[in-house]
Amino acid sequence: MGTSYRYKCDECGYEEEFFIGGSIMSRNYAKKVEEAEEELRSAALYGKFGETIQQIMKYEREKVYINCDTDLYQCMDCRRFSVQMAKELSLNNSDFTLSVEFRHECPYCHSAFLRKSRGSITFCPGCKRFTAQLVTMGKFE
Repeated sequence: MGTSYRYKCDECGYEEEFFIGGSIMSRNYAKKVEEAEEELRSAALYGKFGETIQQIMKYEREKVYINCDTDLYQCMDCRRFSVQMAKELSLNNSDFTLSVEFRHECPYCHSAFLRKSRGSITFCPGCKRFTAQLVTMGKFE
């Protein structure tokens, strides 16, 4: 089951709906998530993200949790929203907790994306003001 979000700006009239996640019945979505998780796991194991993460993947692999589910992101420059696959790796050890979220880049202006928390107000992609509001949230299959 996925979640839908609709943001609306009363200042400029911007309105857009986003669908995050996928249905359990959707093989295509589940397959994409599995492929992305394996790609992230392999890249970490072969040192793409540095020696520390590589060592963790070699010696603590069974304790590492990888998340590549989709989520809503917003560009911090152009303010556009985009649904992206999360790229997260976390490890809970008795001595420490490590959580890494790899950078996402805006496909429009190549600036950094930030994952949207489910706050009710955010920046509007239309007028760029802090006036876009989450007006509906729902579930879909």
